[in-house]
Amino acid sequence: MRSQVLAVPATASLIALAALASCEGPGNAPRGTGSGVAGVVVLWPVCPVEGALEQREEDCRGEPTEATVRVRDRTTDDVAATARTEQDGRFRISLRPDAYTVTAEVPGTHSCKPIDVTVRPGAYADVTVGCDTGLR
Repeated sequence: MRSQVLAVPATASLIALAALASCEGPGNAPRGTGSGVAGVVVLWPVCPVEGALEQREEDCRGEPTEATVRVRDRTTDDVAATARTEQDGRFRISLRPDAYTVTAEVPGTHSCKPIDVTVRPGAYADVTVGCDTGLR
């Protein structure tokens, strides 16, 4: 019985350590620092470029999409963080202040334009990552 009582706290400690390890990474900011990258991934264009100007402006602004977002340190090219967007294409990643490149991967798209950002202390850099649908 005594070993079962000791096993529960040890297991809880291991789970807590694993959770902390998954939150920390080369570029991840410690909790409470309030810096990083926030934004949205959008598919564009979503209707033919040949359409009427009014249609392009109203209906073809881009469509938020789910994606995998990777943030790389611009100096070392190491992956600092990886995250999945919400269904509305939005993401928020805590990072230490530094220079990064944000990329996204969306199945079925031709490419997503990399965005260079500088994360400043106490702030989130706001980005929109555009992913080419190939529609012309």
